[in-house]
Amino acid sequence: MRLIILAAISCAACGSSAGGGDDDTAEVDGRTGGDGAAGDAAAAGDGTPASDPGAPGSWQVLTQDDASIVLGGGTTVAGTVYSPSSNGTTPAAGPFPLVIVSSGYQLARSQYRIFCEHLATWGHVCITHDYPSSGNHQDKAREIGKIIDWALSPSSGLAARVQVGAIGVAGHSLGGKVSINAAILDTRIKAVVGWDPVDALPPFGNDGSMSVTPEMMGNLRVPLAVLGELTDSTGGVGGMSCAPAADNYQQFFTAACDAPAALEVTIAMADHMDWIGDRGTCGIACLACANGQTPDTVVHGVTRRVTAAWFLRHLRGDTAMDAWLTSAQIGSPTTVRTVTGC
Repeated sequence: MRLIILAAISCAACGSSAGGGDDDTAEVDGRTGGDGAAGDAAAAGDGTPASDPGAPGSWQVLTQDDASIVLGGGTTVAGTVYSPSSNGTTPAAGPFPLVIVSSGYQLARSQYRIFCEHLATWGHVCITHDYPSSGNHQDKAREIGKIIDWALSPSSGLAARVQVGAIGVAGHSLGGKVSINAAILDTRIKAVVGWDPVDALPPFGNDGSMSVTPEMMGNLRVPLAVLGELTDSTGGVGGMSCAPAADNYQQFFTAACDAPAALEVTIAMADHMDWIGDRGTCGIACLACANGQTPDTVVHGVTRRVTAAWFLRHLRGDTAMDAWLTSAQIGSPTTVRTVTGC
């Protein structure tokens, strides 16, 4: 187990670079699509996919921002549900793959709207959620299973629209660690994507949290994709890095020996906080990390493409996505690896 002090654990939440507020339009290589609706690359509202998974898909998006997720034992957390819709007013019948998105440390779930809306345009039901008060990372991973239980229950209103055998998880920083851990613990999860995941431990007195990589990675048996950056792997405010090399996305990828598919995408000159939607509302979490040179919008575009393609490939079995998961199609400024260190 590795102990990372406070600036690094906020690494589960830090950084800054040019390029950004909460971008209501989906910007991908200069193309735009309106706020989750189908863009120019796809026909509107009929579910016909665009060719490029980085461009908006053809579904419109219906957002429920006041979901009350019952975890059991008297615990309820707030969540947001993004659903495909053919008309923008009622959810489409589906069933659709389900993706649970987990936030970075001290970051609002709304920061990941940009990715959930995109997944919904491609025919996924996406849920973001708050964390309960417990800081224990393994508890947070187990809570993902409880969110799945809720989503599949009649009380959620989602069960009929969710494809039970097509459940994925994704997350940023601490949320990336939590998502990968959840995929190890819950066999219903069939694919996972980490956005600059960090395997940091609580800084002042461990609460029982454990390191995931490499200790648990031998039990990861589902396709894993990680995107990350190296700007915050060293240095940072006070000499403390937000995504230290010993605990960063590369460590998860390298140790994914038994994952049936693995992808690592390094985005050059990006920084740890490029994976959020609005730096202006980030607060102190955005002050502690290094400043990358790659604009947020570029990172968002690459992340949309890889995340949508990964889930379309591994939750829906769409082999046409294989071409979009290559270095040539993922696009610059990236370096791609598909062979782990095992």
